[in-house]
Amino acid sequence: MSKKNKSIKLSIDQLDPSAPPEHESTKTGHTFFQRDFGLLDYINDVIFIIDEAGHFKFINKVSEERTGIPTDALIGLSYLDLMEPRYHDFARNSFETAIKGEAGPAFEMEWLAGSGETITVEVNWTTLYDGGNAVGVLGALRDVTERKNAQEALGKARDELEMRVKERTEDLQEANDLLKEQINERIRAEEKLRESEQKYRGLFENSADAIFIVDIETGIILNANQQAAQLTGHPHQKLVGMHQSRLHPGERAEYYKDKFQELIKNQLSFDLEAEVAKKDGTIIPVFISSGLVTLQRKKVVQEIFRDISKEKMIADLKGELETKKLVNRAKAIIAKHYRINDSDAMRMLQKESRRQSRKLKEVARAVISSKFILE
Repeated sequence: MSKKNKSIKLSIDQLDPSAPPEHESTKTGHTFFQRDFGLLDYINDVIFIIDEAGHFKFINKVSEERTGIPTDALIGLSYLDLMEPRYHDFARNSFETAIKGEAGPAFEMEWLAGSGETITVEVNWTTLYDGGNAVGVLGALRDVTERKNAQEALGKARDELEMRVKERTEDLQEANDLLKEQINERIRAEEKLRESEQKYRGLFENSADAIFIVDIETGIILNANQQAAQLTGHPHQKLVGMHQSRLHPGERAEYYKDKFQELIKNQLSFDLEAEVAKKDGTIIPVFISSGLVTLQRKKVVQEIFRDISKEKMIADLKGELETKKLVNRAKAIIAKHYRINDSDAMRMLQKESRRQSRKLKEVARAVISSKFILE
């Protein structure tokens, strides 16, 4: 039981003695209200007693402080006189429930205090008995404005939180949708890339690599297969007798001579990405796998040239795809940050790329990693 209810219970016990004097009426209850209720003046809430007809018979001194109305002016008035009409029906039903001896719920209402401000009060009341007969109602009125404001503030905070959660959920849903679209786009791009790779693998697996047999001492090509002729554009008879360094662009001839001598000196095999200069001047990227082998009891160098033009192309496509994704992500970040469209965001990226003399992909990656936001 709360402290307030204990106070009300104490007052009721003192007001409803178990053996009332014989000269007091046990039927009408009129002499009941002639008792001294001064003890109720020491309760901090507004305490009042109402008879069966709903008229005030007692109001403690606290009420005068809260309402600014002398207590004597309230005696005899109906409890409805102190309420706004909008509360009458509920208050009347609650009072009638209490006067019948049944427990009624507390209710809240707005009230004009003596200070002139509108406050929220909570009204509780319970039946008063005299000799077993209900003679009135003991009520308590408490200022719950702070509690009400706290509840409203809590409700407002809850509503704001729910709104933020909803907004955040919508943002996440939008981001999720965008991510799904990016994933789908990536899947489509990877499928196209896969198709290209599969097509390339099929073509490659059905063709032979270019193979050159080179003299270990002179570097002169001793033999070459048909695929070598096709790769270089030189006929087989032209390739035989040619120095192996001439297979590559002229400006890189010395580099390939040194690599060949390194192979001979260390008696090791090596793999190398290189370029082949075709007869018509076209540069072909190749992967070279070289090693020492013995043919007809003679040690020679076997060089297997694999055309990796398509692989290079695929790698370039992957790089372009990666760059495009980075740029798109960076554009989205900049557009959201500055509330601009994609075109303006792209121009900002390009401008920053030129200013820093850095690749667009590098600037985009810096934006994504939050190292800086373009000014």
